[in-house]
Amino acid sequence: MDYEFRRDGFGGYRALFSMGHEAIGQWLIDEVGKDDDKVDELLTLIDRLSARQLEEYHLPGRDYSLTLTQEEAEVKANVLNISLDEDLDDLAYYDDEQLALCGLEDFAAVLTSWRAFVRNEDW
Repeated sequence: MDYEFRRDGFGGYRALFSMGHEAIGQWLIDEVGKDDDKVDELLTLIDRLSARQLEEYHLPGRDYSLTLTQEEAEVKANVLNISLDEDLDDLAYYDDEQLALCGLEDFAAVLTSWRAFVRNEDW
């Protein structure tokens, strides 16, 4: 999984992730932002999951939700949880950028890099 963090011309942040992992970048921007406490809490939870002290953790968000297990992290757009009663046979449903999985260790590295970026450390 490749990623790059950038600042835009308006003081905002961009998190660009390789294909298949785009949802992680959007989750960072929309759900984490500059919240150091949230990053610290998630890194502590990852340590507990890695130590097998916790089986799973779910963090619902406004637009994206995060599920952490002892093995991986899943970022999923909340719109994917909506059941559609309509017949979608004739419609193309695109969700490639709305769901991403990665290993727990890689996810911890992303969080650590994001925290350093928003703190303006090493960037």
